[in-house]
Amino acid sequence: MYNAPDDERRPRPPLQSGLNWKHWAAILAVVALCCGGFAFTRIDFSNPEDHIKGNYERASTLDEDRGRAYTSTLPPATVADRIDEAADARSRRQDGDTYFLQYKDDIVSVEPHQGGSKILLFDYRDGYNHYSSHFLLWGWSASPPSPFRGGGPGSGK
Repeated sequence: MYNAPDDERRPRPPLQSGLNWKHWAAILAVVALCCGGFAFTRIDFSNPEDHIKGNYERASTLDEDRGRAYTSTLPPATVADRIDEAADARSRRQDGDTYFLQYKDDIVSVEPHQGGSKILLFDYRDGYNHYSSHFLLWGWSASPPSPFRGGGPGSGK
């Protein structure tokens, strides 16, 4: 009778059925991409505050309610255009010489002031309360707008 060496008599270890480091690395990469993508969609790229603070003169004596006032020597239409270009407004309306820009978290008004412009920067709800008579006519909600702007044929801002 044949006597096998000790190595051949031992039972073989079962094949690994668990995940190895390559599997875990792939899973971790997918989770990181998903979390990063979600975080990226939550970032608000259309925030006018930094542009306004960096380009216009603070004028606290002109503050209204909770709106922070800034001034410019440029006409209101030009200032509104520049703010809208720097931070894409969700909606833009005009009432006479006053321009209103609606953002996710802010409302900005730009009106004539001493040959230039006065800019009022409000948190959304404060701005809505300050100008609600205008916004009701335009259909602007008392709640900040959703980050999804819609789409499809004929849509736009």
